Amino acid sequence: MTEADRAARFLLGGLLGLTLGVGLVGGAWLITGDDGDEAPGAAGAPAARGGELSAPVKLGRFVHQDEAVLELDASKGKELAERNRDWDDRSGERLSEAHGGAAATVQSFSDSRLESFFQFAAVRGPSPRPYVPYTDPAALGLEKPTTEKVTFGKVDCVLQHQPTNAGNEPEPDSVSTVSCQRGDERLTVLVRDVTGDLTHEPSEVARLVDEAWAGLT
Repeated sequence: MTEADRAARFLLGGLLGLTLGVGLVGGAWLITGDDGDEAPGAAGAPAARGGELSAPVKLGRFVHQDEAVLELDASKGKELAERNRDWDDRSGERLSEAHGGAAATVQSFSDSRLESFFQFAAVRGPSPRPYVPYTDPAALGLEKPTTEKVTFGKVDCVLQHQPTNAGNEPEPDSVSTVSCQRGDERLTVLVRDVTGDLTHEPSEVARLVDEAWAGLT
C-alpha cells in the first residue's frame, strides 16, 4: 500500500466521524424562517419560489465534499459521498420549508484533501442578522470575549475565542469561526460548521461568503 493510499484511508475514516459530530458542535442555524405560509421578500412581497437555487461548483479552493471524497478514493468513498448528498438535499428541503417554500440549497464543501470543511447554505429570502450575548471581557480578565460578532464588509461572522488572559496577544489558532452570513431582503448566504485550518481564518470564510453572494445575485 502506498503512502497516498494510507492517507486516503485515514482521511476517509476521519471524515466519517467528523460528519457525524460536526452538526452537534457547530451551533444552531442562523438562518431562520417564517412560521406563516409566506416568506417576506422585497417591499413585503413573497420571496421568489420558482426555479432552483444551486450552490457554486467551487468556492475558492473548496469543492463539493462528495466529489472530493470520490476523487480521493472512488471505491471506498462511494457510500459516504452518497450519504453526504442525501443529507445535503434533505437539509436544503428543511431550509426551504423554514422559509415558506422559498428556493434554497445546502451543500457541504471541503478541500481536495478533506482537511478543511464547511457547510454552505443559501435561501431566496431575508434572515435576521446573527446575535451573540453581551459579555465584558475585561470584567472576566480576558483579552477577548469568548463569543463575538465581527463584520467584514457586508458579512457578519460569529467567532469563538479560546480564553486569553487580558494583556496577552491571542494565538492565531485561538479563534474559531462558528458561521459567516450575508443577507438582504432577497437572499441569505451562510457558511457554517467550519473545520480544519479554515476555521481560524474568519476573514477568509467571509470572503467565501462574498464569492458565493456574487455568483447568486
